[in-house]
Amino acid sequence: MKLRKTVLGLALGAVVLYGCQNSSTKTGAADKQTPSIEKLTNYPEADKQQLFFRMVDEVQTDSSVIYTVKSTFEDDTVGLKVEVLKNIQPGINGSGQVDTDKGFVTGAIKLSSAGEMSDNFVEALGKMFKLPSEGKMTSAALLPTVFSSNKDSVDLSKNGTYSFKLFFENQQGEPAEVFANLDTYRKSFEMSEKDSTFRVQLLSAFEGR
Repeated sequence: MKLRKTVLGLALGAVVLYGCQNSSTKTGAADKQTPSIEKLTNYPEADKQQLFFRMVDEVQTDSSVIYTVKSTFEDDTVGLKVEVLKNIQPGINGSGQVDTDKGFVTGAIKLSSAGEMSDNFVEALGKMFKLPSEGKMTSAALLPTVFSSNKDSVDLSKNGTYSFKLFFENQQGEPAEVFANLDTYRKSFEMSEKDSTFRVQLLSAFEGR
């Protein structure tokens, strides 16, 4: 499987960069404050984008947590709905090796439109990538293949940082590869480009065309 071969060469590096760092920090007064909404990116012209979102709301289901995430780009609010399955199994075993059987799960993270701010996000991608865009996110949920770059199961009930690699199917070519980072302590969700060669495919995935 091509996706698995790709991850084999990157998994250990991903663990170092983004590996799970569970925290048992007690909730204090600062944690109860509304998190600030920050810029989607500090460097819109960068060759590799790191896209930042703040969690502003969450809804629990029996099997997942649905986060509403927001940031700003120019004068617009941009955002998404990010649904994460509870107890995603680790993709790195106790020996530090990639577990190709348990590590890959399609739809373990689901991204969907939150309305106008998601259309704004797609428009922002077009501007940053210098690609034509209709500025509208697909109404269909995005169900990327997810590789969990963690040594422990994802526990969304606790403060922690979890890293993933996402492979987005699209209509323009090979799956678009991005790194993702979910931080339940800082209340943030980030997506980082592997490199700029997947920009056409990534925009295609979010536009659904």
